[in-house]
Amino acid sequence: MDDGVNEAGLDAVRLKIDRVDRQLVRLLAARKDLVETAARIKRYPRYVVDADRNEAVLENVRRCAAEFGLPQAFAERVWRFQTELWIRHQLDLMVRESGEIPYAGNMSASREQGLRTR
Repeated sequence: MDDGVNEAGLDAVRLKIDRVDRQLVRLLAARKDLVETAARIKRYPRYVVDADRNEAVLENVRRCAAEFGLPQAFAERVWRFQTELWIRHQLDLMVRESGEIPYAGNMSASREQGLRTR
């Protein structure tokens, strides 16, 4: 039965998406290494959230999104979500390496500083 879908064309597009996904995962792994290095430099949970740095990153993301034709609002939402995940990852790393529990206010402070989608 023909439902109007070009299966060969769709398979080709999906293959290209899989290749892009592989590149994205490779880049995320590289970013993870850098985030972990930054966490080791920061050493203490109170230094993990830097609202000024987060805003600078978002501004850069907006510029890049415009340059590459990605809707800025979409890019910003992805980066805000990603930033929260990286913050959690840094805190988890600090706990694993130090055995200390970070103070409870850190994640709620990051939310107050606008890291969650509004």
